[in-house]
Parts: sequence; C-alpha cells; structure tokens
Amino acid sequence: MVKFTGKVKTKRCKHCKEPFVVNPKFPLQYICQPICAIAYSKLLQSKKAAKESKEATKVMKEKLKTLGQYENEAKVVFQKWVRQRDAKLPCISCGNANSNRYDGGHWWKAEIYSGLIFNEDNCHKQCSRPCNKDLNGDQANYRIGLVKRIGLERVVWLEENKDRLRNYKYSKQELIDIKETYKQKLK
Repeated sequence: MVKFTGKVKTKRCKHCKEPFVVNPKFPLQYICQPICAIAYSKLLQSKKAAKESKEATKVMKEKLKTLGQYENEAKVVFQKWVRQRDAKLPCISCGNANSNRYDGGHWWKAEIYSGLIFNEDNCHKQCSRPCNKDLNGDQANYRIGLVKRIGLERVVWLEENKDRLRNYKYSKQELIDIKETYKQKLK
C-alpha cells in the first residue's frame, strides 16, 4: 500500500484565481462561488462567440477569393513539392548543387503556358539566381537538363503540346483539388 506524504495542493478558482476558502463540495468543482460562476460563464460565452465570428469571417473570405488567388495558393504548394521532389538533385539548368535558394522553375513559362503550370515534367528545381531570375529560366540549358532527367520522348511531348495547352482556364474546384493533392504529396 502506498502512503501519501505530500501536502494537498489548494484548489484555485478558474475565474478569480483565488484559493478556495472552503474545500470544494464536488471533486470536479472549479469555481469558488456563484458570482464567479456567472462571470466565468459569460467569459466562456464571449470566447465561443468570438470563435464563431472568426470562423464565419474565414468562410466569407474563402467565398470572396478570386480564381487568381486559388491559382497562387496551388502554385505555392506545387512548387514547394517540386523543390522537395528534386531536393537531392542539382539545378536543372546549370547543374549547381550549392545554391542557397532554389525555385520551382518552369521550362515553358507559367505566365504564358497556363495549361502547363502544374505539369510535373515542366517544372523542376532551379537556382533562383542566376538561372531562373537573371537568365529568364536559361531555356537552352534547361532543355539539356530536362532531356537528361525525364528523357527525350517526354520533352518532345511537352514541345508538341505546349501551344495546345497555352490558354487553359482552371476551375475553382480543379485548383482546390491540385492544392490538396500536392499538400498530401508533401506529407
């Protein structure tokens, strides 16, 4: 049989934080007196109302999002996945593996070829500077690296289909699905 030798810690009221004057009548009692119970109840109600208001605001903001905002959110997650997928590979354009910052660089530019934005063959890890930003993607060296990485057949497919996929309008649901798919792949 274990014998308790320590002191019993005095209970404190959840509202006024003062120690109970009289021992609690119930083992799970956490409020010292009726005045504190009323005030604590009002506090809990106001917290609940604030939480509901915050959730309602979040829902309204979601409803007001534009297609461009959905696309940007999907791009961020997709490019993060690309950098993670290619983490052990060097830059596709220059072959440098020692850069301190990488982008998810597109061979066929995302701004021009909207149908290829989320194509996994069209996006690879690329040095932020100089390859992606200073050399505008370094297209010639990108193609050489792309052939080595995915093969000539898939590169030719991208070249043949780029114009067909140039102007593609994603629906809201497609963009949400793309974002969720790549979030799952990141895990």
